[in-house]
Amino acid sequence: MSKDQNYSDDEVRDIIERALKDQPAGGVNHDDLLSIGEGAGLSRTAIEKAARDVAEARLTKAATARIASRRRLGVAAHAFVYAVVNGFLFMINYLTTPGAWWVLFPVLAWGVGMILHAGFGLFAPVDEWSLTREKRRLLKTEGTGMPRVLQRSPGVRVAALENPLEDARIDDEAAEESAPRDERSTRG
Repeated sequence: MSKDQNYSDDEVRDIIERALKDQPAGGVNHDDLLSIGEGAGLSRTAIEKAARDVAEARLTKAATARIASRRRLGVAAHAFVYAVVNGFLFMINYLTTPGAWWVLFPVLAWGVGMILHAGFGLFAPVDEWSLTREKRRLLKTEGTGMPRVLQRSPGVRVAALENPLEDARIDDEAAEESAPRDERSTRG
């Protein structure tokens, strides 16, 4: 290969991905990632930001999966209780008054509730509050997050987790808020 050859962004991604696949298991540590980026002509800030974004995306995906799993489990538990209780009611109805099917009223009423629970539980999007709470749980179980209180502005205290990813994001937001309006509009 010629040293003067240039590569497009897509080619660089493809080359690095292929090289990482051939590398023995163990991955790349943060310092190696920074040196790869510097070797490719990327700034340290851009690599740091990209690493934070990837970590945040991975955390969001894991939190969303756990929320969906918990919702499915809740719907399954509800369906099990529905079947057991209504089966018991059906048996009582059959043994005591087989001609009057009063059991249909609780079966149908509870069935509507069961359908609504299944619909909202399985198909509703994950709200931001639940996602944030689940992310905190994940960080706490990983041992990377410790509870603390942030002072964002005078008189306002926000509970948060001590996490390098979160700290860097908050620092980026604070820097952007303090930047003059002209600079913010010219940024990409």
